[in-house]
Amino acid sequence: MDTQTTIANNAETAQVSNSTATATSASKNSKTIEELLRDILKYQKKSARLTRVAAIAVLVIVLAFAGALVLLIPRAVGLIDHAKESLSELDTIVSGVDDIMNNVDEMMGNVNGLLDEADVLIGNSNDMISKNTDAVTETIQKLNNMDFETLNNAIEDLSDVVEPLAKFFNVFNR
Repeated sequence: MDTQTTIANNAETAQVSNSTATATSASKNSKTIEELLRDILKYQKKSARLTRVAAIAVLVIVLAFAGALVLLIPRAVGLIDHAKESLSELDTIVSGVDDIMNNVDEMMGNVNGLLDEADVLIGNSNDMISKNTDAVTETIQKLNNMDFETLNNAIEDLSDVVEPLAKFFNVFNR
């Protein structure tokens, strides 16, 4: 029976240990739960503070962005209007340059026509000079072949004949 008594004593000791452990565990658990609740409360307070800070930071960023948009949009619109005006002026300038280029093309066509006509005129002049050179050469040869001494004698003889006639007619003119 000793064995039975030992088993019974062990069972009682186990129950007492279990109930002591349970009571100790419960007291530890209650402290742990209280500490956990305090930690959760601290965490929630920190989280609420951080959420407020984040909300304020987001609000500041949104306000800064809105302010930048309010300042930049009129400038951007003005810049776009200025760019439109510049492009319009550039279009006018390009149109003027196109007109000038068309006029230059037309003038170049006229110049080419004038150069063609000048070539023809120069060719005709060259032909005329060649023909006239032949005639002038022939005339110079005839003048070289001419006897100027005989011509001078004939002119003197003619003068001798015409002079008395001139005197005769001058008598009647008075």
